[in-house]
Amino acid sequence: MAALTALSFFPGKLVMGSVSSYSGGDNESVARNIGRRRELKLFFGASVVFGLAFGTFLVGYFGFDAVGDAFISAGWGMVVLAAYQGLSIGCSALAWRAVVRSVWQGSNGLFLWARWVRESMNSLLPVAQVGGDIVGARLIAIRGAGAAVGGASIVVDKTVEVLTQFLFSILGVGLILVVSADRSLGWSVAIALLIFGPLLIGFVVAQRMGMFRLLERFLLKLEERSDWLSLGDVTGLHDTILLLYRDRRGVLIGTIYHLIAWVLGIGELWLAVHFMGYEVTLVAATIIESLAQAVRSAGFFIPASLGVQEGGYLLFGTMMGLSPEVALALSLVRRVRQILVGVPALIAWQVYEGRRVVVARQKPAAPEC
Repeated sequence: MAALTALSFFPGKLVMGSVSSYSGGDNESVARNIGRRRELKLFFGASVVFGLAFGTFLVGYFGFDAVGDAFISAGWGMVVLAAYQGLSIGCSALAWRAVVRSVWQGSNGLFLWARWVRESMNSLLPVAQVGGDIVGARLIAIRGAGAAVGGASIVVDKTVEVLTQFLFSILGVGLILVVSADRSLGWSVAIALLIFGPLLIGFVVAQRMGMFRLLERFLLKLEERSDWLSLGDVTGLHDTILLLYRDRRGVLIGTIYHLIAWVLGIGELWLAVHFMGYEVTLVAATIIESLAQAVRSAGFFIPASLGVQEGGYLLFGTMMGLSPEVALALSLVRRVRQILVGVPALIAWQVYEGRRVVVARQKPAAPEC
């Protein structure tokens, strides 16, 4: 759910990229920027330590051997889960392509590749679960979409993704209130969703009323003073966002694909539990997946949601009948799947960026007049 807050960091992530190449301003301004970067690094470092410590504590409390045995029992099933994740990535890629189709027609392969990198960065790197989206915008921008379309497509696609996760979470809460004997937790989550809902609606309305026009003006002024903007010219960012929203059919198709992607997560969880030698009903799998993912999103400020993801699976897994050891092992299995899927994507992305740098250096310099 806190992916809405992560969206508000979109400009911050862009601006941070400017610090190293900023060439104007006084020394005091540069010093402040360096100080902010150090504070962010310290914050992320402390978050990693806290998350690892909390996750390790949970596993240790319920027994390293017991959790380890449940984890190892998944065996080669983790490879199957990694392959299965391709379905979810594919649906998310199609959703992204659908929302941008009215202004730019990229290939399915390009969006699949960019979404793979997006998801891998957000899952594995300390980028507040939104840095991968910036890289995704860059990938389609340099392949012909342009900066304004790339940035606008990320804003709209991320908004649709958050809206569909909100609906997915409501489904989980509703099922808890129906099937669980202890409804207190379900009502607590329901109240949180009621608070979050108006904020999400307000964010969408703010987009349409010009929130990103202010960002566009700021970025254009910044571009005049530095050479950092590798995405390109962002002129028209706000207008492009509005244009994408006007394509209601595209937004609807994107919504459907994102909902399918969330539902596919239920299947992945059911398979993971099955590979460990246990069984869970589809209703229980839906509750665990929908609400554990909501908890994970709420911990976006902790790199890879370390500890937060484990707590979510422990909380809702045990509520649905899984033992604490199996619930924690389930979280670890999902993390291995993230590594199996994500590391190849990050390597491929680095190779791609490296080749672009080599090609750029090999180009002859333009003759001076």
